Amino acid sequence: MPADILTLHPAPLPPSEAARRRAMLLHPSNVTPRASDSSLQEPGSARQAEELAARFDGLHQEMLNRGLPAREALTEVARTAARDIWDGFALRLRRHRAAGEQIDANVVAVALASIQCMTRALPRHPGDLDYAARTVSTARRRLQYNGGLLHRLHPHRNPAFQEAVATLQSLEAFLNNRHRTAA
Repeated sequence: MPADILTLHPAPLPPSEAARRRAMLLHPSNVTPRASDSSLQEPGSARQAEELAARFDGLHQEMLNRGLPAREALTEVARTAARDIWDGFALRLRRHRAAGEQIDANVVAVALASIQCMTRALPRHPGDLDYAARTVSTARRRLQYNGGLLHRLHPHRNPAFQEAVATLQSLEAFLNNRHRTAA
């Protein structure tokens, strides 16, 4: 009596999901989030985004009043926001280490490494809006990806990741909107 061997074939993926998976295999920062990923945001995130946009507008106006050209003022806003995010993570890292919370300190250290590309690159290219927008976008994607990996390894989420991602999303939208109006 011959044995029947059943072969299970995976269901075919939609082309967009297949492309997303191929991009993930090449490098995690190439992945664009799915629409369902962005729908998991907290209800207060819209209000927070508006507050951040108002803060970025005020900072941009202050830079213009100091006499900076418009494009350079926008990249200075991005640099200032990157420095604020970096300082916030560094403060959390010092607090966790002082309290002896090594796991949380390691999580924050990963966040600092994720945004390091932004804090080093933005001061080198003043006035280059395309470069600033790409740098902020890359830092946000790295932070989201590394935060997702850490969430799988570390049971509780660190709120610093969500706060920084929200700030970077607002900054990215601010730069893209200003870039469109400047062009």
